[in-house]
Amino acid sequence: MSTSLYTAATLLTALLTAPLSPPNPVVVHQAMPAAMAPAIAPSLARMELPWQPDDVARATAVLRGVFSAAERGDLAALDTLYAGDSLTVVEGAGINRGWADYRDHHLGPELKTMKNFYYRPVDVVVRVSGQYAWATFRYDLKGEMNGRQIDNVGRGTAILERRSAAGGTRWVVRHTQTSSRARRAGDPPSL
Repeated sequence: MSTSLYTAATLLTALLTAPLSPPNPVVVHQAMPAAMAPAIAPSLARMELPWQPDDVARATAVLRGVFSAAERGDLAALDTLYAGDSLTVVEGAGINRGWADYRDHHLGPELKTMKNFYYRPVDVVVRVSGQYAWATFRYDLKGEMNGRQIDNVGRGTAILERRSAAGGTRWVVRHTQTSSRARRAGDPPSL
């Protein structure tokens, strides 16, 4: 077996046995040596992946959009990012079922009392498999609520679903689970 054919076969085997999403969601692909590309191009052209490289970026953008819209208090934007009646939100020991329940009985009232709200995701890692994506993240939450200063760090997970939409598909957040605590001296500083 020639060296280039052996290298192409090794690369193809690695691609076929790799996890369904890239190991590093920021690096969706890595450049291969130019000499190797012609040897494996026919095989790669026939492969159908259950995810597309831009799925990780799109799902990540939706999750970051949730943080940004919440920070702005933009419930209309959140309405387009959450999965409607099929949404579940777990915060600490509490649970909300459906966007209307979360908006009307939890998030909306909370945002009305929050001042100088700062809510940013950090260390977002997204994986995609078929119609679903899942994410882990850390977040910073700061603000003032009812005269009390808040400076928390938190961890969370999210499940996103790809849904049909006009002109294609879109990702929506189907489930989140978050918890936070007051920032301690050893915690990373907020961004």
